[in-house]
Formats: sequence, structure tokens, C-alpha cells
Amino acid sequence: MLGFRVLQRQGQLPAVLCAPVAMPPNRAAVLLLKRAEERTQEQTQALLCNDQIHPDVARTRLLLHQFLQLLRERDGQELAQWLAAAFHSRVTERRACVRILRQDHAAVQAGLTLKWNDGPVEDYRNRLKFVKRSRYGRANFDLLRFRVLPHRK
Repeated sequence: MLGFRVLQRQGQLPAVLCAPVAMPPNRAAVLLLKRAEERTQEQTQALLCNDQIHPDVARTRLLLHQFLQLLRERDGQELAQWLAAAFHSRVTERRACVRILRQDHAAVQAGLTLKWNDGPVEDYRNRLKFVKRSRYGRANFDLLRFRVLPHRK
């Protein structure tokens, strides 16, 4: 039993002791995107067990965390190495993703390197589209203007 605890502390359990953890795809995606320090012990254990049972998931998780690190640190210089590693993996969906990213390589590189983005503009645009859809056919332009433009007191 002591050996089991040591392996558990190191985050590596033998495949015999790991039973597959059934989880819906959306929950698995959320767990994959969470930072390691934000996950609970049970969530980390479930990911490690699934990694041992499905090696492609383990490789995908590693590539995903590397890409998230590129995004968070704005390290566009490492993009070419990441694309090569992702392309030479066995999963065809990853290869398709790499092909798409390579089609617009300059824009992806700029997005990972530069500090500018269009977040505020996209936020306003999405808000406007939501308001328009929610009131479609029920109101006129005056109500739309009232809901979108800032109010003056």
C-alpha cells in the first residue's frame, strides 16, 4: 500500500489501478483547459488515469498545454516548433488543425506576439448582435438605440 501512495503523490498510477473515468466531452474539455493549480486532486487523478488508458489523449493534452503557454506568454517565436510537433502526431484532426493554422501563419504569429487585439470591438459587436436578436420583430429602431447607446441623465 505504501508504494501506491508514493505513486499517487508523484501523479503516476499503474494502469492496473486506474479505471477509466466516464465524463462527458464538455467536462473533459473544461478539465483540459484548466491550469494544473486550479484543478482538484480528483480532477487531476481522472486526467492522469485517462492519459494512461488513452495515450493519444495524453499527447493531445501536452500539445494543448504547450499551445496555451504560447498564448499566455505571447511567445510567437515557438509557434513553428509547436506546429511541427502537432503535425507529426498520429491524430489526423491535429494535422488538419495545423494545416489551417499554417494557411494564415502570419496572422497567428502576430496574434501570439503583438499586444494589440480587437477584444473591446468584438465585445461591443457581440453585445449589439445579441440586443438585435433578442428584440427582432418586436420593437422599432428607437428602442434599439435606447438599449445600445449610453443613457444621458
